Amino acid sequence: MKQENEKKNENEKDDIDKYIEDIVNKKISEPEGFEKAIREALYSDKFNKKLRKRQIIRTISTACATVILTSGVAIGGFIVYEKVWKEPKQYTYEELKNTIADTEVSDEEKKDLISEEQAKQTALEIAKNLGYENEVVESIELKQNKEEGYESTYYLINANNNIEKLNMRVDAKTGELVSLENKDILRNQNKLEKITEQEAEEISSKIFKIISDELYEFNECKQENVIYKGKQATVWISNYYKKYNEIINPYEQLSIQFFKNDNKIEVSSISKNNNGKYENNEEIISEKEALDIAINKEKELTANEITGYAVEKGIRKANKYIYELEKYSIKKNNENQKNENQFTETENIARNVWIVKITHNNQITDKLENYIKGINKEYYIDITTGEIIGGKESKIE
Repeated sequence: MKQENEKKNENEKDDIDKYIEDIVNKKISEPEGFEKAIREALYSDKFNKKLRKRQIIRTISTACATVILTSGVAIGGFIVYEKVWKEPKQYTYEELKNTIADTEVSDEEKKDLISEEQAKQTALEIAKNLGYENEVVESIELKQNKEEGYESTYYLINANNNIEKLNMRVDAKTGELVSLENKDILRNQNKLEKITEQEAEEISSKIFKIISDELYEFNECKQENVIYKGKQATVWISNYYKKYNEIINPYEQLSIQFFKNDNKIEVSSISKNNNGKYENNEEIISEKEALDIAINKEKELTANEITGYAVEKGIRKANKYIYELEKYSIKKNNENQKNENQFTETENIARNVWIVKITHNNQITDKLENYIKGINKEYYIDITTGEIIGGKESKIE
């Protein structure tokens, strides 16, 4: 009799496994179908009675877990993905120096690069269009940086027209201008002319067309005072950024620095920065889920009462801010200060995130650790996995 009951239970388990698999397999054309399919499988009238048996509930849980793990798609807003957040890598000063050092380019790699002559022509043509006449290339070097996440191969070009010296970089793979610099002209603002913000934007637009990279969008133009070799100069700085899904990627920036002197537009520098490889990760985590994740972590860090919050989509890189707050202690901080030649670095990727800003009453405390953990801050919640990949100090305006 006992053996018959055991056999009957095993058959019931097999029936349940098969039932759940059939239901799910019929309804998985879209990720959203998983949650509905499993809910129907678990709560249908047909299996309602069998759910009362504890040993069968365990079987159902195992079956669901198997389906989820083998599918790699979302159930109820959470997803099976490789972790985005990874602990920061640690380097000594010597290791870091060796990591970022320029290395020689092999003959095999050179086959996919533009030639020195092409790089020279690109650089001189752009310089001429920007008002630099009669420039002659004094030197050109092919350089390569193999630092993980910041890889680049470029020609470093020095040019001179007996009056001004130009330093330029040209991407050896694409032939695009990466940077141009002549800060010596900042000392020659003898007849600096005032221009309006609208005029500055129009000038910036003309310079941008010379560089001719349509992937960047204008963001701002502002006037600033800069110091070069002990002398103050006034310049206009225009910033352009790449956008994805109408959101600015703050790590892909084109910056132009210029001024008007003696009725002539002088360009002192142009630079393109790509300090975050963008990964267009899909939206799985909802705004509310992101807020809950951030608030729960904030409650772990501090007992201060939360008085305000704001949530918005953004593009951000992983950083170690929240990670270090979690691990912060006076003892640990003192140990880190003793070991000043240690450096940490996170992966150089930029992903779609929910930016959750949290403010609260900052209670007076005589403990430095409580104060540091209790300041207002931003959380970067990965929009796909729900992981906290970074953050920073913040305040809500």
